[in-house]
Amino acid sequence: MQLSIKKLRIILSISLLIETRSIAPKIVKLSGILLKPVPVVIKSIQAWVPATAGVLTTHALSGATTEVKSPQGNSINIQKGQNINFQFYTSRYTAGSFSISGLPDGLTYDGSNSILGTISAAGNYSIQITGYRGTNQSGSSTPPFSLEIVVADSGLTSHFSEISDLGNNWYKAWVGTFFISSIENWVFHSHLGWLYAYPVADDSFWFFDNELGWLYTSKDLYPYFHRYSSGSWLYHFENTSTSRFWDFRNEVVIH
Repeated sequence: MQLSIKKLRIILSISLLIETRSIAPKIVKLSGILLKPVPVVIKSIQAWVPATAGVLTTHALSGATTEVKSPQGNSINIQKGQNINFQFYTSRYTAGSFSISGLPDGLTYDGSNSILGTISAAGNYSIQITGYRGTNQSGSSTPPFSLEIVVADSGLTSHFSEISDLGNNWYKAWVGTFFISSIENWVFHSHLGWLYAYPVADDSFWFFDNELGWLYTSKDLYPYFHRYSSGSWLYHFENTSTSRFWDFRNEVVIH
C-alpha cells in the first residue's frame, strides 16, 4: 500500500501542477444544476514529521544525565478519532517505572512505555511523563516530559451529514464505503480506488481521480458525477466489480 500511495503522490504532484495552474475558479452550470467552483489551491499532502527528536531533560538517576525521550518527538497533530500509539523511553538508564498525568478520555497507558487509544474530542492536550529509577514510582526521577497533542475535527468526516464509523479508519456514507488514510485528504474508496477528497460544503465534494481528473458530486447528485475535464456526466455503477462509471457524453463504460 505504501508503494501505491507514493506512486500516486508523484503522479498527482506532476499532473496537478500542470492542470490546476491553467484552471481559474468558475461556476459550471449544466442541466440546470449549479456546480461548485473547481478548487485552484490543492491542499498539500503532508506526511507527519516530528517537531523535535525529543526534549532533553536531566535528573539524578545515579547522578547520570538521563531523560525521557521519544522517536516521535514531543508534539503530535492528529484528527479526532485517529489512532495514537506514542512510545517513549529513558536514555542511558532504564527507568523502573513511569507516572503519566493529563491523559484525556480515550487514551490509556499500557504500563510499559506506550500511550495508546483515540481521542474523540477536538482540542489541545498536554500529557506529562516522568521516569523513576525504582518500581512503583520510587527513587529519583526525571523532570517531566511534556507531550503536546493537538486534535482537530476530522476534516472529511465532519463534512458528511450522516456517516457510520466501521472501525480502523473505515467509514460508510452516501458516497459508499471508504478508508481515510493518514495522508491528508486521501481516501481509498472500496469501489473507485484512491481519491483525493476536497470538501466544498457539507455533503458536497470534488474528488480527484488519477485517470479521470476532478469529479464533482454531492448527496443530492450521487450516484451522478460531473467530470470537469470533459464536461460530461458520469453514472457510478455501485454494484459491479468490473466497471466504475457510465459516461453519458461518450456512451462508454469506464473501468
